[in-house]
Amino acid sequence: MNNNSQLRTCSFLDINLDKTEATQTANILTCILNAVFCMITCLGNSVILQAIWKTQELHSPSFILLFYLAVSDLLVALICQPFYVAYKLAELGNDFNLYCVLRMIQTISGWTTSGVSLLILSVVSVDRLLALTLHLRYTTIVTVPRVHRTAVFLWIFSITGVMSRFFFKNWVIFPTVMLLFTLLVTALSTLKIFHIVRRHQRQITQQQQNVQNNTINVLKCRRSAVTILYIYGLILLFYLPLCATMLVDSFFGYTLAVKIAYDYAATAIFINSFLNPVVYCLRIGEIRRAVKTTLGKS
Repeated sequence: MNNNSQLRTCSFLDINLDKTEATQTANILTCILNAVFCMITCLGNSVILQAIWKTQELHSPSFILLFYLAVSDLLVALICQPFYVAYKLAELGNDFNLYCVLRMIQTISGWTTSGVSLLILSVVSVDRLLALTLHLRYTTIVTVPRVHRTAVFLWIFSITGVMSRFFFKNWVIFPTVMLLFTLLVTALSTLKIFHIVRRHQRQITQQQQNVQNNTINVLKCRRSAVTILYIYGLILLFYLPLCATMLVDSFFGYTLAVKIAYDYAATAIFINSFLNPVVYCLRIGEIRRAVKTTLGKS
């Protein structure tokens, strides 16, 4: 297997099956980490989904978007991590054909769920901005059916973008542009929210009676914006090793060191899906209460 590793191909995937002590250690360690976090990620996001689904007051556009974000994280635990462990076991067992099929599934599903998460986070930030700027028109313009259609479109867009990897050699441009675009949209929306909040707080002393009812909604939007920054900050933190590895790969090729770095970077991204439900419970009181109620009934 080692002698033929450079002669074998698996569609668009780079292959390096040479075995060293470092690669064996990386394979075993990342398999253990993904197997463990797969179970707790699945549990955490399942609880979030059940809490939102069964709590009527959470059936609003903003929480439906978080519902779809949790769906993406759940699919990481149900598909990406199990197939990662499976293809690593196939690699350790010297079964190249099985390795190729399993790794292909894991790669496609991993890029798809990551793309959906980034896009939905940007939509969440825009949603909070619209809640502040549209006022009474918000409930008529931003509706639950439109949020469902938007989420479906984002999934189709992400899947189409990932599948285009079969046809474009320089496909890496697509995720790079999408990462920069979502970062820009999220940052601009969040900065605008903070600007509106500061302006609103300056008005409170002059028009306290008139803006008292509005103040709660404005502060809730500000807290939501901060929560989005927490989640997006975690995503950037956990994606940073992957971005650095891709940069090194583009200059030096798919060496053994790069392969090992990809294994750890992918595992870090998968672990991020475990942290998102924790952020929801810590930062969003409605979800925290719904989770307590759901767990209490269970």
